[in-house]
Amino acid sequence: MNRTASWVSTVAAIALLGGAPALAQQTPLTILAGPGEAASPAAGAPGNRPLPEPLTGPRVPQPAQPPVVPIEVGALKAVDPSVIGLLDDGNGGLGIGMWKGSSRPRVESVLARLPVNTGSPALQGLARRLLLTTAAVPDGAAVAPTMLGIRIERLMASGRVRDVVDLLRLVPSPEADPALIRAKIDASLLSQDYAGACQGVPDALSNDSKPYYMKALAFCRALEKDIGAVSLAVALLRDQGQTGDDAFFQLLAGLTGDAAPVTSLVDPTPLHLAMLRAANQAMPADALSGARPDVLWAIATAPKPDGGVADASLAAAERAEAAGALTTDVLADIYSAANYGAPQIAAALDTSAKSAGAPVNALLFQSAQVAAEPGQRAALLTAAWRAGFDQGQYFTAARINLDTAKSIDPDAALMGFAPAAIRAFLAAGQPALAWRWVDMAAQRVRNGGDPAANQVLVTAWPLMQLADPEGALAHDSVRAGRWWSDLPAVANPDEIARRSMLYSLFDAVGDPLPEAAWDPLMAGPLSANGTAPSPAIARALDEASRSNRVGETVALALLSLGDAGTQGAGITAVRDAASALRRIGLGTEARALVVEAALLRGL
Repeated sequence: MNRTASWVSTVAAIALLGGAPALAQQTPLTILAGPGEAASPAAGAPGNRPLPEPLTGPRVPQPAQPPVVPIEVGALKAVDPSVIGLLDDGNGGLGIGMWKGSSRPRVESVLARLPVNTGSPALQGLARRLLLTTAAVPDGAAVAPTMLGIRIERLMASGRVRDVVDLLRLVPSPEADPALIRAKIDASLLSQDYAGACQGVPDALSNDSKPYYMKALAFCRALEKDIGAVSLAVALLRDQGQTGDDAFFQLLAGLTGDAAPVTSLVDPTPLHLAMLRAANQAMPADALSGARPDVLWAIATAPKPDGGVADASLAAAERAEAAGALTTDVLADIYSAANYGAPQIAAALDTSAKSAGAPVNALLFQSAQVAAEPGQRAALLTAAWRAGFDQGQYFTAARINLDTAKSIDPDAALMGFAPAAIRAFLAAGQPALAWRWVDMAAQRVRNGGDPAANQVLVTAWPLMQLADPEGALAHDSVRAGRWWSDLPAVANPDEIARRSMLYSLFDAVGDPLPEAAWDPLMAGPLSANGTAPSPAIARALDEASRSNRVGETVALALLSLGDAGTQGAGITAVRDAASALRRIGLGTEARALVVEAALLRGL
């Protein structure tokens, strides 16, 4: 079907389907209104009152007026909304001039490809700051309608729905960019504000003939039980060749009559999710594996009519928290809502040894909280952290169980628990809590040369010094200078590879080791395995960081590590990304990056 015919179908749809749906005529449950805001000024409100007549007084002779100079009047240049952000220098922004020296076409290209599905907390934090910083746009011709539209699309994809809503409140004319219109509609759908979503669909469709808006309009008509309009929409969609989305047509049929439940939905959109909810259908089993963080967020935060929590909601909540789309506190509430009886709580360790998944993780979480003995709590926490590591959600496991881990005081009787506790506290961003266990081991070594305590000290110290170099100097300045010499002698290629990775991470944060530390490793492999960025991206990252182009450097560092993040990327890629961040003054962020890489590699 040609473009002209498609546009004719769109116009016909808007005309025949009746413009704005009746839902939009109700009081909209808009998620874009701030506290205390109304949808429009009420009659008699200050903005609608007539201005008072000006006061008049006695006539006063006026001085002679200078000759009138003609003023050339021209059209004001439209303000680019791309400068808008939520972060500045006072709350984590990267600076108003973060794009200085960068090319706008390059920046737009990189931002549009920014990875948003990584499990790395360090990368998630950098991406959020990059996308939310208030900053002047870079020089050069625009490629996309607005840079703000690219940023909002990436924020939406990463599950930052609340941030998107807050940003959209600041946009004077969202209709200037189709990406802003789509984000506004999707945010409403995900928040179950169907009236708000339906209110914007006709205008969106009149400006953009994408099938998505035609489908959304059909959904809105289905909510009104307007069978004729729905049938027309289906005919128009099929006339445009939209026949591949079986789940949409099946759900639409379910909303207007009888239809079998949808059993497969590999890549659900916000519209699919809204239709599932409206049709009172359960999420298909295969939907979670392909769902984006924004959809996962919506599934996890949806109200539960019976007050309970389904396994699908648990899994969605875990993955949303791991992606940075859901807070740890909300995940804790969802875990706590899972209903387990006393026998299940008592058998949690046995259960975790036989099965895995979100329900088991919630069970371990609850069991560790109520365990009476520190040793029992330690065993349950160790199982929870191991499960998180195996499932690719180690940082989630560390964060969600942090309060329980804090309740266990360092004790020589729990020396076997110390390595796991130290690593988990570092994963949760709590080096001060990790030092308590390191200091306990050090005290045991000083008092009697406990071999187990010495092993804890030798293996934990590199991680501690990588995470907190000033703390390492304060705790033991002698060990901080020679920790590498206490490591076991290099005996095999695997240990050489591990040691090489560790030393490379110290290089990345500006704490290089002496040649004497590297010399024994020269007999190791001549190459390293792992994902590496393209030469073009690697070169661009190095050049941008050396030129102090802050925003571009952060964007390229994120792109160079990709969705694989600090775990899947090669150690050279991690080192180069961290080195680039350190060059532009983000040393703390670089250190967080390399600590993640070390933890995830078992170093």
